[in-house]
Amino acid sequence: MPIRMTGLTSGLDTESIVNQLMSAQRTKQTKVENKKQKLEWKQEIWKGLNTKIYGFYKDSLSKMKYSSNYSTKKASVSDSTKLTATASTKAAAGSYKVAINKIASAQYVTSGKLDYKDTDGKTAKTATSSTKLSELGMSSGTVLKLEVGDKSSALEVNDSTTIKDFVDFCSNAGLNATFDEKQQRFFLSSKDSGEENSFKLSANGYSSDGQTIVNNLNDAVGLTNLTSDQKKTYNSIVYGAIASNKEISSDDITTLQTLAKSSADAEANSKATAFYRSKLEKNYTLSDEDAKAIEDKYNANGTLTDEDKATAIQKEKDEKKKADIDKQMATDESKAAITTLVESGITAQNVSDAGLDDASQYTFESKTERDNVAKEAVNNAVTAYNKVASKGITSTNSALAALGLQNVDGSAVSESSNSLGMVVTEASDTEIVYNGATLKSNNTSIEVAGVTLDLLGTTAAGETVNVTVSNDTSAVYDTIKEFITEYNSILKTMNTYYGAASASSYEVLTDDQKKAMSDDEVDKWNTKIKDSLLRRDSTLNSLISTLKTDMMGTVTASNGKTYSLANLGITTSSKNYNEGGLLHIKGDEDDDEFADSTNTLMQMLEEDPDTVKEVLSGLASNLYDSLNKKMGTTTLSSALTFYNDKEMASQLSDYKKEISDWESKLSDMEEKYYSQFSAMETALAKIQSQQNTLSSYLGS
Repeated sequence: MPIRMTGLTSGLDTESIVNQLMSAQRTKQTKVENKKQKLEWKQEIWKGLNTKIYGFYKDSLSKMKYSSNYSTKKASVSDSTKLTATASTKAAAGSYKVAINKIASAQYVTSGKLDYKDTDGKTAKTATSSTKLSELGMSSGTVLKLEVGDKSSALEVNDSTTIKDFVDFCSNAGLNATFDEKQQRFFLSSKDSGEENSFKLSANGYSSDGQTIVNNLNDAVGLTNLTSDQKKTYNSIVYGAIASNKEISSDDITTLQTLAKSSADAEANSKATAFYRSKLEKNYTLSDEDAKAIEDKYNANGTLTDEDKATAIQKEKDEKKKADIDKQMATDESKAAITTLVESGITAQNVSDAGLDDASQYTFESKTERDNVAKEAVNNAVTAYNKVASKGITSTNSALAALGLQNVDGSAVSESSNSLGMVVTEASDTEIVYNGATLKSNNTSIEVAGVTLDLLGTTAAGETVNVTVSNDTSAVYDTIKEFITEYNSILKTMNTYYGAASASSYEVLTDDQKKAMSDDEVDKWNTKIKDSLLRRDSTLNSLISTLKTDMMGTVTASNGKTYSLANLGITTSSKNYNEGGLLHIKGDEDDDEFADSTNTLMQMLEEDPDTVKEVLSGLASNLYDSLNKKMGTTTLSSALTFYNDKEMASQLSDYKKEISDWESKLSDMEEKYYSQFSAMETALAKIQSQQNTLSSYLGS
């Protein structure tokens, strides 16, 4: 805002005069701003009311128009210690007899306590999740097979397989699995009950000769030097043959020879790289310039002791040496030299000539010699295996015993029936006899003809439990009552807005008026205006009329008679006409006006429920269709909207533009007034100057 120096010549309070002139003009803008504020409040009220009406339309009203919601059933049982029953709307009324022969259960396996000993074979040790299965006595190469339902999984045990790995294997296969370190036992169970969810556990370990054969195959191919993908290929060939007791084919032998050569090459490359690097390290000399730079760097540090300086200097020299050698190893020259070594091999004499010790860590044969050795080793190992392949090299006698288990086929096993102390509880299905028919289920709950039976215990021979299904009149009554309560809440809110007292003498408060009032007074003032904004609103009146007309209408039932809510004992107040059409259920204990009347609705639900269903669903359908039309898209309103939201948005946009135009217009007008007063001040100054000049002439 510019700083104005006004009235210096005229002596007038120009700013005050301009403000008074502008005040009259700003009143016009204020009127538009007030209209905008009231429209925003009105829009907010309609949004809230729209949400409430649409919620009623989508939930309560939608529910009431479907006849299925008036068919609530209930079930009772003669012995709740044996079962409980829940009836759906599909259940047929009547009495049924149920005998419970078996209740579904899951399969449970509890291992015997682990017999874990120290290396002396005598001192007992406590196994943990990280204990290796090999420490428990399970041979590397043992294959554990788990069948859960129709799915099968396998775990090949190696020297690093742990108890946790076994538990995870069982869990991933679909079981509940834990290892209790205090009890030193495994606990396995199927996740779901029923015979179809039972499981089997078996193991194929190696005989003593078989283990030797497998070890020879592993060594021949150089298993530890293979890549992950190469190991998968090896496992597929070797363990696939072992599992099926088949010989290794000639094609697979060729593949194994290729893997063995690759493994030997990988080992040769590792040794050649180490040899070449060791030669570089032995012949490396740090330049005098680099050494001096490092020494000067730390000698200039007065905070370090001589010992710390020496340590730091040596550390940085070592790091410099490593960096220089790393750089040299990455050159094409070094790579070519290593490749040559891999091809030609390294002898003990080569190591000695290089001035290096421990020849065994560097020496290896030439490529030709390595390939021949690898080929021969594979041939020998495969020949040894193929001789006994048809007989098999596995043994199932004791592999699982290391885990306190034996092969599990799903059958029950008692603790006393095996030396390990393993216990198996077999899975079982639910079996009931329902009105003479034998029915089964894989869980403890079974649904029969719309009735869900939750089983708690078996019945004795010849014993049955009576299940009685009947119409749940109270539940249907409560549903109708809840609907009427929500309908009344909607209608009451709309009646209150429509019949609100006039607030024509109340205008939106200005900032100055708000400052002169308390917050509570401002809130009450604004509330008075807001409450009146839908007074005699035509859109609201149309909605109110729709609700009343449709709900007070009539429906012709299948018996040919015409019914209204009044025939069901649902009516409006006979005392308070100001309620505006709110509904009451005669005889309802919560209705103050009609509590002492006969409850016709309850009587009809008990005696003629179909008529009640037809009348209420018919009236609800009529109102549902009417409201659906009311919230259709028009040029004035959007979809799912009961008021003219588009029209309001357009009006608000117009008000905003009008206010913006007024702001520009008033700004120009204010500037014009100041310009006029400024011109007047300039003219007065000239006149005053001329008078002063004339006076000076006359005076002289």
